[in-house]
Amino acid sequence: MANDLPGRVAIVGTGALGSLVAARLANAGVGVTLVGGAAQARAVGAGGLRFQQPWRRELVLRGLRAAAGWGELAEDEVAAIELAVLVGRVHDTQAAVASLAAVLAPQVPLVVLQNGVGGAEIARAQAGPRPLLAAVATLAASQPRPGVVRCLSYRGGVGLAPVQAAEEAVSRVARLFSSSGLPTQVYADYRAMVWSSLLLHMLGNAVPAIVNRPPAQVFRDLALCRLELAAFREALAVMRALGIAPVGLPGYPVPALAMAMARLPVPILHRLLPRLAGHWRAGRQVSLRGELERRRGPSEVEYLNGAVVRGGRELGVPVPANALIHRTLTAMMQGTIPRQAYAGNPHGLLAPLR
Repeated sequence: MANDLPGRVAIVGTGALGSLVAARLANAGVGVTLVGGAAQARAVGAGGLRFQQPWRRELVLRGLRAAAGWGELAEDEVAAIELAVLVGRVHDTQAAVASLAAVLAPQVPLVVLQNGVGGAEIARAQAGPRPLLAAVATLAASQPRPGVVRCLSYRGGVGLAPVQAAEEAVSRVARLFSSSGLPTQVYADYRAMVWSSLLLHMLGNAVPAIVNRPPAQVFRDLALCRLELAAFREALAVMRALGIAPVGLPGYPVPALAMAMARLPVPILHRLLPRLAGHWRAGRQVSLRGELERRRGPSEVEYLNGAVVRGGRELGVPVPANALIHRTLTAMMQGTIPRQAYAGNPHGLLAPLR
């Protein structure tokens, strides 16, 4: 990047979060190219990107270039891109990075913005010498229809850390995000950042999806609350074995949450967690529940609870709660366990642990 406002930023992945990042950048005057999603490309090309924010009038952002794939862009359009931001699910990383690596110059930095653990390592194996940064978001967004993105957050922001990138590149990306209305915090260790994000995204996610109940209702059930707490504490144990301490993320004091989850008695947490779930999940869909309803492709649970399971096995840390959650949700996605198997009998999920 020649300066803090690159000639063009490519946002690869046009879901809600990718569209939110694109809207923030475009509203700040940054040239944006959206790559991915034929319906989104048609809608943005025809009428711009409609950006909705709490308590503000809707903005219609024009001038964005939108394409369903790299092949729809001319050579000069690709050559103008000076930063790529990949926003999507971890299991799509390998194909997405291979695709952009085939068209973007090797000096163009890549930011991988995802939930879950493992995407940075997958990207590094595909990126070659390209400057590579990992990112997480504590922002919530929805996409009511193609061409429209709605910000649901009053706070939060972006965490950014180098995977293989010079300090200057990290600083420039951080300044670009911050100046575009995306509060950004830089971390020295990307592993601490992504594992801290995992703690937030696994809480009140997989278990509500399995038993088909809202997170607050799950936490009000003492037995299910104990399962959530056990899974969280196992994740903390794996982090300790890795030599990783939780770090605060924009708008969310993860170390304080981790300390409370590790030390407070279960009866106290049983009273606190329903309110905490309402606070953290406000406006956010339970992502794994949405996956089960769609039942398409691999599941994000592989890089949330599944990452804890793999870490536990490699490091010799017992992780029975996460293994149960990961195994059950994966079987539901594959159809070997019926979608409603535990909807009427949520405590049946706990039988293997007994």
